[in-house]
Amino acid sequence: MNANILGEQIAKFRKDLNMTQEDLGRAVGISAQAVSRWECGGAPDVTLLPAVADALGVTIDALFGREGGEKINIEDAVRQRMLTIPKERRLDWLCRLVWSAAGALDADRMEDAANFSRYVNRCQMEPIIHDGKTYRMLERTRIMQESGFVLGVRAEDMSYAAIFPEPEAGWEPFLESNDLYRRLFALLARPHCLEVLEYLHSKPSRIGRNFMIGAVVRQTGFDAAEVEDILKALAELNILLVTELETEEGVVDSFCLYENESLVPFLYLAYYLAAGGGISNGENKRTTPVLRGGKRKEKER
Repeated sequence: MNANILGEQIAKFRKDLNMTQEDLGRAVGISAQAVSRWECGGAPDVTLLPAVADALGVTIDALFGREGGEKINIEDAVRQRMLTIPKERRLDWLCRLVWSAAGALDADRMEDAANFSRYVNRCQMEPIIHDGKTYRMLERTRIMQESGFVLGVRAEDMSYAAIFPEPEAGWEPFLESNDLYRRLFALLARPHCLEVLEYLHSKPSRIGRNFMIGAVVRQTGFDAAEVEDILKALAELNILLVTELETEEGVVDSFCLYENESLVPFLYLAYYLAAGGGISNGENKRTTPVLRGGKRKEKER
């Protein structure tokens, strides 16, 4: 083992990642002094080489300066790994991968991946019975940093993660007008609007599946004029697409879900924000406001 080359390579790759010797030592499970000795020519224990290579994102060959030992393309490696997993398990695997990687965001507080794993596994959604009623307590994970944030729940029965890297220009240029948000929430607050959307989402998702007003009325039992008004209002906000159909009775409107999957994750995030008594695990490392007070860019209508 050429300790000099090995030490030089470790120092090079560490500095390329803007890692300190303490950072690398923590990732491998040794002291910063041990890393310093390696970089000055001391030979590390051979059993630590895989952990060192993983921490630096390179192959073991790269640590010895060999050709073909270039840095691993993490994106390609993850994609190739996912292709080996049965299709029905890929999303679950990806969610687990996100939570595993999220430990690095809170590395200052979490000494190692095992500590972070114990931390996120405390998040759970368990029914609680009180006064004969069943309540679902929500323990949430929240990681807030200057570069963005992660919101979500890690549990055996229901896990999800919403990742929001902060745009360089801030959030304001990408926010719509407050008027649009008021219209959306006012519409969802109308009696029977959510029930109509739930009915539409209960049907198999396929391109071109249209709903007639009469069919929705028969299935929900709501007033026809009310259903028609709700469907047209949803179409105005592009939640539904409306098309005209020629029938024996004349031209009638039919409605199609524009983004069939959008409502359910939206409702989960809404519950994340509004759940009473929910416990939020995590740490807020932001020192600046989420909104910078900048102007929203003009939207193309």
